[in-house]
Amino acid sequence: MTAPDPIPHPPLEQAGRFERPLDAARRRRGLVAVLTSILAAGLTFGTAIPLIALLLERRGTATWLIGLNAATPIVATLLMGFLLPVLLRRVRALPLLLCGLALIVVCFLLMSQFRQIEAWFVLRFLVGLGMAVHWIVSETWLNALAPKSSRGLLAGLYATLMSIGFAAGPALLTLVDLEGFAPFGFISLTVALAALPLLCVGDAAPTVEAHGEHSRWSAILVAPTVFAATVVSGVMDSSVLSLLAIYGLRIGLPQDQAVLMLSVAVAGTVFLQVPLGWLSDHLDRRAMLLACGAVGGAGALALPFVAGQPLLLWPLLFVWGGVFVGLYTVALAMLGERFQGGALAQANALFVMVYCLGNLSGPPLAGAAMDWVGPNGLPAIMTAVCSLFLLLGLARTPFVRPRR
Repeated sequence: MTAPDPIPHPPLEQAGRFERPLDAARRRRGLVAVLTSILAAGLTFGTAIPLIALLLERRGTATWLIGLNAATPIVATLLMGFLLPVLLRRVRALPLLLCGLALIVVCFLLMSQFRQIEAWFVLRFLVGLGMAVHWIVSETWLNALAPKSSRGLLAGLYATLMSIGFAAGPALLTLVDLEGFAPFGFISLTVALAALPLLCVGDAAPTVEAHGEHSRWSAILVAPTVFAATVVSGVMDSSVLSLLAIYGLRIGLPQDQAVLMLSVAVAGTVFLQVPLGWLSDHLDRRAMLLACGAVGGAGALALPFVAGQPLLLWPLLFVWGGVFVGLYTVALAMLGERFQGGALAQANALFVMVYCLGNLSGPPLAGAAMDWVGPNGLPAIMTAVCSLFLLLGLARTPFVRPRR
């Protein structure tokens, strides 16, 4: 089976509609607004996720209930993936983004007043709906504004800012009293910061529509390698974040080194996305996806052999962390390359949905493998997932064309 010829890059104005011709200043203003908003959104959820887990733990909530509560935003995101294209046919992107952020603020303020676990399930589900609106519309907005010559670089900057927010969030918790209203007031403030640049964007906001000539699911047939890369990124991301430190403990590393393994991998997600995105602007993006998959699989395969050799372990984890998020970064740039107009928002909703499916399935698969074959079940699952992705990608790419 051979790969279809790539769909030509659309002109910038075709990727999203504007009330008047787009100029460089408006494009920059729109990009700065959405990227700044992404940083604040990453900070919000990087703070909220550990905060809620800590508060539930302090109240003696069962661990399985804490985990189930943490999964509700992902389930909400899957639901919103179905609903958002319909909403975008009726509401413009900017008001919808602001409504999503307002819903998040209201829910966090209500969480400070209603402490029952049942109420937190409902409120956290609603937070997930608002989060999904911001996630999907922001990515569509970014691709609608990004010029083809720097789409990968901007996707890398997007992933970097989101990662910085998630990494900084837990550190900021140490500055806030975890009791009473204070932490929820702080999170509401970070959501307001995410809304502020959007309020200032003016006429630089694209009119994002969601319709296309084909059904939602047909996007997978148009770009199967893109969507497969997204699933792999979701599986690896959630599995590594959930289980890498446990893997370190089970192979006999001291606790501080086991935790450091995760920190080094997260550092790779922060520092390598811009270089990977820039490379994808100058090389064949499909080849970049396959390279990320190959490095991810090779890194997982090598992990058991270098775990006791710090000079090899830390560089491997740094690169490994970078490439499994790099799959998402390069795939996001390819999404903007392969889809345009109303089809872009519809494809982006599906893109986020399949990432969430990978997120949900990764930890149970890897955890079961670790219980079955021991700690090396984690790298074994990662190797298997990357290998399947490479088989699909190579089947659809008999040769690589240099980018012009």
